[in-house]
Order: sequence, then C-alpha cells, then structure tokens
Amino acid sequence: MVARSNALFVLAPKSMMVVAVVGALTAIFAASIGLVQNDIKRVLAYSTVSQLGYMFLALGVGAFSAGVFHVFTHAFFKALLFLGAGSVIHAMSGEQDMRNMGDLSGKIPVTFRTMFVATLAIAGIPGFAGFFSKDEILWQAWKFHPALWAIGFVTALMTSFYMFRLIYLTFWSPSRVTSHEVEHHIHESPKSMTWPLVILAFFSIFAGYLNVSESMGGAKRIDRFLDPVFASAIEKGALPAGESGPGLTEYLLMGLSIAAAGAGWLMARSAYGNAGKGYAEPIAAAAPPVYDVLLNKYYVDEGYDYVVTGRRKLGDVRLGVMGLGEASSWFDSHVIDGAVNGAGWITRVAATFSSWWDKWIIDGIGVNGPAILARMLSYPARLFEWGLVQWYALVMTAGLVGFAFYYVYH
Repeated sequence: MVARSNALFVLAPKSMMVVAVVGALTAIFAASIGLVQNDIKRVLAYSTVSQLGYMFLALGVGAFSAGVFHVFTHAFFKALLFLGAGSVIHAMSGEQDMRNMGDLSGKIPVTFRTMFVATLAIAGIPGFAGFFSKDEILWQAWKFHPALWAIGFVTALMTSFYMFRLIYLTFWSPSRVTSHEVEHHIHESPKSMTWPLVILAFFSIFAGYLNVSESMGGAKRIDRFLDPVFASAIEKGALPAGESGPGLTEYLLMGLSIAAAGAGWLMARSAYGNAGKGYAEPIAAAAPPVYDVLLNKYYVDEGYDYVVTGRRKLGDVRLGVMGLGEASSWFDSHVIDGAVNGAGWITRVAATFSSWWDKWIIDGIGVNGPAILARMLSYPARLFEWGLVQWYALVMTAGLVGFAFYYVYH
C-alpha cells in the first residue's frame, strides 16, 4: 500500500523518513529477539517481522521497487522455512524446541537441504534470491543516510547468525533428543510435504535473477516492470533514479554485506557446531541480563499485559483494558445504577408523600371535610324536615296554636 501510494509519500519527505526509521528499528529489534529464541517457529516469526522492517526501510528511502522485490523474493524462502519447520516438527512428533533436536540432516535430508537453501537465501549469500533484494535495499539506504545502512548492515549480520544457529541446532549439532521414542520415529515427511519444499527451494535460488542490478551486469527487469507505477515520482525527481554506472562504493558495500553473511555463519558454527546437551548460549555466558531481555522479547508481552490488557496487576491496581473494564463496571454499578436507583427512591418517596397529601389534605380538608361538616350541620334540620305533608301540617297547626296562646295570654 505504501509503495502503491508513492505519489503521496514522495511529497512528504518527513513521512518518508518516519517510514524508513520505523522500518530500520523494526528490522534490528525483531532480529535481536530472534538471536536467542528456542522455538523453531518463533525464530522464523521474528525473522519475518525483521524482514518486514527491511521492506519498509526500502520504502522509506524511496527504493519502492527494491521493497516490492524483497517482498517477492522473501515470499519464497520464508514460505520454505515455515513449511520446512513444519516438516521438522512432523518428524519430531510435535517437538518445536531446538534444544531438543540436533543431528537431523541425515534423517530428514530433503527437509534439511531445502531449509539450508532458504537459509542461504535469507542470510544474503551471493547467488541466492535474498542476496539480490537485500543488497539493493542496503545500497539505497546508504545513498539516503549512512546511519540507516548501518542498522540494516547489523541486522543482516544478526539474520545470518540466528538462521545458521537454527540450522546447527536442528540439523548439524549432536543429537539432544530427550525421548527415545521420538528419536526412534524420526522420519522424512511424505512427498505431499517435501515436493512443495523442493519447488520453493528452486525459486529461493533463481527468483533473485529477475532483478540483477547493473553493477552485477543485470538489467533490473522487476524495476522496469514496475516503472509505470513509480515513473511519475521518478520524473518529479523525488525518487533516486539510480547511478549511471556501478561505483567503487557500491562494490565495497556489497562486499561488506557478503562479509556480514559469512561472519554470521562462522559465529553460529563456532557457538553451536558442537552444541551437545546442556550447551551454553554465548550471549547468556557473556551478558546474562542482555540474554534475559532478549529471551523475554524485551518484556513487550509483559508490558502489554500490564498497560494494555491489564491481565497482570501493578500492585493492587489493574491497568489496561481489564482495569478500564473494572473501573467502568464500578462506575456503572455505583454511579450510574446509584443515580438511577436514587432517582427511583426519590420518586417513590415523592409519590408516597403525594398520595398522603392527596388523601388527607386535598380529599380530607378540601373535599371530604366540608362535606362532613355540611352533613353534621344539616343533621338538626333533618329533625324537622322529614318530607311528610302531615308532619308539616301538624307543625303548622302547633305553631298557630302556640301563637294564639301567646297573644291571648300575653
């Protein structure tokens, strides 16, 4: 995506520098972790991250074609390495720890030979695919900034070391297989597994010849194939268009790259060529704290657990996502639910008071009270107001008699 968006990236030199620096640091960071890993798949996993850093280093320095070409060559030898590791694990009945391997070259020869080809390719040994793409990246990095080249060069040395470390611990060193049953059942994988290894080994050798640089008498076919994609940027002068011819500096840097690959091989052979049971890791012997940091992957996982996921507590406090979840749960149950429940309680109290007020004040004093008073006051009148005509006539007669007696005898 970065390569395809080159027209935008070349207009932002600072962004290009960020891409290059992040790529270079990623390459050396992951390669340093791979130096001491013991799981065969984990070595290859960190190797992949390191090579991705190489690719982004190329993109950051404007060598878009070189970055894409390294994606192309890397696809073959890294796929071969992972499938080869699967074949080793199959032969070892599921064992993945290289400390429990050794002396497998004669027992699974096809797997060994194909993985050895892939190792030569990724280490940058001349004639193999990785040499052509990696050397082009280093050369373009040098033209951009020597510091970036230096990081790429050290990464190349590390890559050679940890890959040949894998070869020696797995195939060439004395056997360290702990289980007699596993050792008895070690066997080459079936053809359904080995034929893909052979095909990938072929391309791990010859894929690099599709883009041989002019300094080695090539025509850079991949670069020409990708010219329509990157031509606009080159025409604007934003990308290096390449030198007119090979120079002494390029040959010198190429020689240093080859020397790094050879030095890594020799260092791995010296450290692990006779690695029997209980062998000593050279980094662990020289600098135990450094070894512990590398073995634990700079404690990135632990830091991630503390800060991001919060699976681990810092004292009594849980940080990260889980800590945020717990805090959110507390806030929801004590604040949100508390506010809702409090509002409900207040509503119930207000409703109870309102019901009392309506029953005793409104209905009692305002409505029922006057009615009761009127009924009580009307009771004496009801003694005389029976609704009978005869009673009314009797009362009238009594009244008239009373008036008569009053006036007669007054």
